[in-house]
Amino acid sequence: MNEPTGYGQPESAEEGSEDGEEEDGPFMKGALSDLHHAMTDKLQYWNPYASKTDKPGINRTPASKTGSKAATSSTAALGGESISEGLPESERLGARTRVGKCTILFNGNSYWERAIRTHEQHDRIHGYRLHVLRQHLMDDVWSKPAYILSLLLRELAKPDSERLDWLFWVDADTVILNPYVPVEVFLPPPGPEFEDVNLLYSNDWNGLNNGVFPIRVNRWAVDLFSAIVSFRYYRPDDPLVFRDQSAMNTIMNEPKFKKGVVAAPQRWFNAYQGEHNETLAPFQIRRGDLLVHFAGVPNREERMGYWLERAEQHLDDWEVPLKSTSYPQERADFWNEYKESKKNWRSTVAENRQKASQAMSKIAEQMQDFGDRLTDEQKSRLESARQEMVQVLGDERLSDDMGKLNEKIDAMQLAADPLTDNIKNAQKLLLISAHEAILAGEREALAYQATDGQGVLEFNAVNNAIQNLKELIMAPQEQWHKPSILAATNAVTEARARMQEKSDLEKAEQSAAIEIQQAKAALERQTAHKAVTGADDDDEDDEANASGMPVQDAGVLPVAGQHGPVAAVVVTAQMPATTLTQIATVIGEAVIATVTGPAVVHTIIQDAVVATLWTSVQDEAPAATDTGNGLGRR
Repeated sequence: MNEPTGYGQPESAEEGSEDGEEEDGPFMKGALSDLHHAMTDKLQYWNPYASKTDKPGINRTPASKTGSKAATSSTAALGGESISEGLPESERLGARTRVGKCTILFNGNSYWERAIRTHEQHDRIHGYRLHVLRQHLMDDVWSKPAYILSLLLRELAKPDSERLDWLFWVDADTVILNPYVPVEVFLPPPGPEFEDVNLLYSNDWNGLNNGVFPIRVNRWAVDLFSAIVSFRYYRPDDPLVFRDQSAMNTIMNEPKFKKGVVAAPQRWFNAYQGEHNETLAPFQIRRGDLLVHFAGVPNREERMGYWLERAEQHLDDWEVPLKSTSYPQERADFWNEYKESKKNWRSTVAENRQKASQAMSKIAEQMQDFGDRLTDEQKSRLESARQEMVQVLGDERLSDDMGKLNEKIDAMQLAADPLTDNIKNAQKLLLISAHEAILAGEREALAYQATDGQGVLEFNAVNNAIQNLKELIMAPQEQWHKPSILAATNAVTEARARMQEKSDLEKAEQSAAIEIQQAKAALERQTAHKAVTGADDDDEDDEANASGMPVQDAGVLPVAGQHGPVAAVVVTAQMPATTLTQIATVIGEAVIATVTGPAVVHTIIQDAVVATLWTSVQDEAPAATDTGNGLGRR
C-alpha cells in the first residue's frame, strides 16, 4: 500500500527535492502538520510508561521515495498511521465524504489484516476514508481515545466544506459481512429534534461496549474525549474495570454529555456471533447485517477465521441490498420512538421542575406562618437547601438532569422535616378549634330552627360558614392554608353571634307583643268601666277620657338599647286634637301602669285625630318605673 500524507492523499515529491520527506518520517505541510506534531508531543507527555526509544509520532517503516497513485490510495504516514481514501482520486474532485472510519491495529497478524480488508471493500462502495493507527500513542489501551481525539481535532481544523460530519470507530476485530449497508442508515435523521444527538453506543451484558460507535465531529466530541484521555490524571482513585471503556461510560453519563448520547440496538452495528440453527438473541448477527464483532471471546483468531471465510466468499444471502434488510424499517421505528420519548421526557422534566418550584413556594409560605417555631440552625439548613435548588433550576446545563433535580428535592424535603413536624402540631390545634366551631354552630342552628325562628338569612349564613370550614379541613393537610382556616373558623363564630342576636330580638318582640296586648286590654277595660259608671271628673283630661278613646293599634319596633337591641311598644289611639300634656294624661296612665321604663314620645301631631305614642323602651338593664308625667316633661 502507498504511504499517506497528512491530508490522506498521495505525495508525489521527486527524490532529492526540497519538498521531500525527512529522514525520521514523512513531512506534512501547513497547519495540520503543526497540529499533529503538537498533539503527538502531548500524547507522549501523557504516557508515563513510554519508552525513551519508542517515541510516538516517529514512523518506524521507511517511507517510499517515489510514491504511487491508485484507485484507492493507502499510505502509511505520521508515525504508523495509514489513511485509505474510499473514492478514487478521479472521483474525489468536488465530492464530500460525510463519514470517516477509524481503528487501531498493533502488531496485527493475517487475521486482523484480513478483517481490515473487509472494511476496505465497504469503504470503496460508500466512499468512506479509513484511518488506521499502527503504533502506540499512549500506554495500554489509552491510544484509542487519544487517537480519536487527534482525528477530531484534525477534522475541526479543516474548512467546513472539507470536514467530516461523523467518525465511525470500529475495533480491528470486526468483520464486515454486508458491505452494502452504509453507516448513514444508523445516524439520526435531519431535524432540530435530533441535532443534539452526538454519539450512538450499544451495551452488552457488561454494560457499555465501545468497540463500534459513530460520533459526530464537533466541539462536544472533543470535550468528551479530552475528558476520557485525561480521566486517570483527574480521577486517579476511580475504579476502571474495563479501562478506557469504563472511563468513557462514566464521562458520557455526566450531565454535560448525557443528553447527547443515545443507546442503539446492539445488533445494528456491533453484533456478536450467532447462527440460524441456534436461538438468536437480540445482540446476535443475522443475515444481511453489517458486521460481526469478536469482543473478548476465547479462541478469537479461530472464530475470526470462520467468519472471514464467509465474508470473503461474498455470499448472496449475506451481501444483500439495503432495501432488502430490516434496517430501513428498524431505523424509522427507532428514531420515531426516540422523538416521542424525548418529547415525553421533556414534558416530565418540565412537570418536575414546576413541582420543585411549587415546593419552594409552599415552603416559603409555611415559613411565614410557622417559621417562628424553628431554631436558627434549622432555618439556616432549610435556606441552604433552598438556595441549592434555585441553582439547579437556573443552571442551563442541568435543565433536564432529573437525577440532580430529584437529589435537591430530597435534600430540601429533609431540611424541611422540622418545619413539617411543627406544622403537624399546629394543624392539630387548628383542627380542634375548627371542630369546636363546627359543633357549636350546628348545635345552635338546630336549636334556632326548632323555635321556628324567622332569621332565614342569619340561619343560612351559619350553615354556609360551617360548610366552607368543613371543605377546608377535609382537604389533605399538606394543602392546608392556616390563614384561610383561621378566617373560616372566625366566620362561623361571627355567623353564630348574628344568629343569636336575631334570636334574642325575636324573643324581645314576642315578650313586647304580650305586654302590648295586656296594655290594650287594660286601656279598653278602663274606657268601658268609665262609660258604664258614668264617672265624671272635674279635670279637663277626664272630660277627654269620657268621650271614649279605644286603642286603635299597637306594635313593636326595634330600637338600639344600651345593652343591645330592644323592643319599643307603639300604641295608636283615636283622640281629639289636644296637647302633649293631655295625651300623656289620657293614654299614658293606662299604658305605663303595665310597663316599665321611661316614657318617650315618638310622634305628636297637634291638630290631628290620630297620634302615635311610644309608651316605653324595654332594655336588659334595670329601668326606673315612671308615670305619664314623665312624658309631659319632654
